[in-house]
Amino acid sequence: MRRSAFFVFVASLPIVSACSASDQRLSTQLFVHSKTKCELTFKSHEVLIIENFCDTDQRPILIKTADHEIRSDWIDERTSRFLFQEGCASSDKCFYELSTNEAGVRGRFSYRINMTEGEYSFEVGASGQPKVLTEESKDSAS
Repeated sequence: MRRSAFFVFVASLPIVSACSASDQRLSTQLFVHSKTKCELTFKSHEVLIIENFCDTDQRPILIKTADHEIRSDWIDERTSRFLFQEGCASSDKCFYELSTNEAGVRGRFSYRINMTEGEYSFEVGASGQPKVLTEESKDSAS
């Protein structure tokens, strides 16, 4: 009985989220999924973000949902490159949180890399133009 109640609760989350804000379609967290020689991938079951550090012919960020694909310039290149080189403190310490709507995506990136932690909020329009809204970072105590 608990399993079925939990399943119904989890299955209803996207509906509750969609009803809470008329222009918001999806709100989800994306954790580090994989890293290759050139790419860092963040993934949830609904959304994928790929940061490409090698291909200079295209925009380096790909945000992909079931019904949208947005290519973007760097949102915060310095933080992305630092994460790519140093890695997260643990797999759940670096994540995107995104909401999508007709205008594009809005979200935040939260990270803990070595002794540095921080986050920034941002939006990326459907045309791929990123804008950092707020930003904060600090060194953690040892």
